[in-house]
Amino acid sequence: MGGPGLEVAKFTFYMFMPIGFMVYFGGPGFYERYVADEAFTFNPPPKRIVPSDTSEINQALQKFRQERAQRKLLRQQGLEESGNEANSPGSDRKA
Repeated sequence: MGGPGLEVAKFTFYMFMPIGFMVYFGGPGFYERYVADEAFTFNPPPKRIVPSDTSEINQALQKFRQERAQRKLLRQQGLEESGNEANSPGSDRKA
């Protein structure tokens, strides 16, 4: 057995090692040196062109509305197909 001196040393190590890690890795210097540049090389910000003219805004709205209508149509077709499969005579599922 190590005695009280070893216990104090272990307690000090167990208490201050996590605090030291938090201070070192959580500090702004570490972030600026190692993390800030890498964040943009791996995950570049999306390049989205925001329309500024009224006609461009109307075109973008039309495009979004068409895409939404297509998604809605596909969703309805999928629901109808799943409903037809459940009610078909060869189906083992019960509605």
